[in-house]
Amino acid sequence: MIKILNLKKFSIEEINLNIDKKLTKISPKVISLAINKSHSYKQGNNHTKDRSEISGSSRKLFKQKGTGNARAGNAKTGIRRGGGKAFGPKFHKVSFKLNKKTVALSKLYSLISKIESNNLYLFNEDEISVENFPKAIKSIKNKSYSFVFKSIKDSEIVKKFANYKGINFMSDKTYSVFKSLKHEGLFLSKSSDLYLKHLNEVVK
Repeated sequence: MIKILNLKKFSIEEINLNIDKKLTKISPKVISLAINKSHSYKQGNNHTKDRSEISGSSRKLFKQKGTGNARAGNAKTGIRRGGGKAFGPKFHKVSFKLNKKTVALSKLYSLISKIESNNLYLFNEDEISVENFPKAIKSIKNKSYSFVFKSIKDSEIVKKFANYKGINFMSDKTYSVFKSLKHEGLFLSKSSDLYLKHLNEVVK
């Protein structure tokens, strides 16, 4: 079931759709890969120096026998203060690549999951404005919202309501499967590519 948000009357209309049964089986692996991809943009800058990277002399501290002390090598060993760290973290890449088909499938599955939970809304991007946007949100019972526009560049609505709690704005380019599933209601613009391309695949 898909809901249509009327921004002029501030009402919600419900439409029953026949979803293709082949696409109703959501693959958890595809969704988990997409979520892990969104979390993989960390820099991986945590790094500790091992004994080969510590500056200083590598000579033996004192002779092996005759001093009464325990035998010791150089001062850069991991057991001494100021020495290197054994098995510490190193510079590493966390990001990984996803195939185009996997990315497209994850977007498709996120839309299907919202349809099955009756939390997918459609709206006309031309009707929305700064004045009627707060009234439209009050007419919805969801606790958190995620709005998908065709483009959010230079949008007055995004500038004014971006810091509001429980509201997230995305475009076709910045669409995130994790954010769409995290927020309870997903509001999709009829002029967005997600509606024109992916939603037509779901419906027969």
